[in-house]
Amino acid sequence: MRATKQKQVAIYLAAIVTVVLMGFPLYGVVLTSLQPESVIRSPELSLIPTTLDFSHYASLFSDGHPVPLVSAIGNSVVVAMFSAFLGVALAVPASYALYRTSAPGRRLMMGALAAIYVFPTLLFIIPLYIMWVNLGVFDTRTGLIIPYTAFVLPVMIFILGTFVRSVPMEVEEAARIDGATTRMILTRIYLPLMKPGIFAVLILGFILSWVEFTTPLLFTSQLDIMTVSLALFRSSFDIQIGQLAAAAVVTAIPVVVVTVVFQRRIVGVLTGADR
Repeated sequence: MRATKQKQVAIYLAAIVTVVLMGFPLYGVVLTSLQPESVIRSPELSLIPTTLDFSHYASLFSDGHPVPLVSAIGNSVVVAMFSAFLGVALAVPASYALYRTSAPGRRLMMGALAAIYVFPTLLFIIPLYIMWVNLGVFDTRTGLIIPYTAFVLPVMIFILGTFVRSVPMEVEEAARIDGATTRMILTRIYLPLMKPGIFAVLILGFILSWVEFTTPLLFTSQLDIMTVSLALFRSSFDIQIGQLAAAAVVTAIPVVVVTVVFQRRIVGVLTGADR
C-alpha cells in the first residue's frame, strides 16, 4: 500500500514537472503579447504583470497592417480543413485495403507510407516544387492541400488500421456468406466501428496541417498562410516582439481549443481506449 502511494506521488510530481516545462514557454508568449513594447525590451519585465496591454492584438487586425493576418487565417483554415477531410476520405478505404485484404504490393505500400516520416521532408518537397511549378499549382490552395494530405495520410492510415484489425475476420466472412459485397462490408461493418478513430484523425489532420511551416514556406510566394506570416513581423532593422508574440498566440488558439475540447477522444484513440 505504501509503495502504491509513493508510486502515485511520483507520477503526479512527474506530471506537474512536465506541465510546468511545457506550459512555461506558452505563458511567456502570452505574457509578452500583453505587455507594451517598451516593457518587453526592458529589464523590468516580470513574470507576474501589473498591467495588461491589448494594443498588440488590436494592431494585428487594424486596417493597413503590413502583415495580412486575416487573409492568412482564412487560407490556413481552408487548407487545413480540406486536407483533413480529404485525408480521411482516402485513409478509410486505404486502411481496409492495407490491413485486411491481400492486395498486391501491400507491404511495399505500407513501407512507402512509413518512409514519409523516416526520410527528411525536403527530400519529397524539392521534386514536388518542380512539379507544382510546371503544373501551374504553385502558390495556390490546391498546391498546399495535396502535399498536406500526403503528409498526414500515413498517420491516419496507421491509426484507422488498428480499428480494422480489431474486427474479427469471422465477422467479415459471415457477411460475405450472406452475400455482402466489399463496399457493403466496409460501409456497414467497418465504418461504424471506425467512427471514433475517424473523428480523432480528422482533428489530428487539421492540427498537423495548421502548424505546417516548411511546405507553405517553399510552395507559396503571394498566398498568405498563418505560420509563414509570422516571419513577416521581422523587418530589415527591427522585430516587433509584442506583435509577433500576439500573432503566435492567435496561431496557437485553434490548436489549443481543439486539443482541450477533444482531448479525451484523441487520447482514447491513440491509447486504444476507444477500440
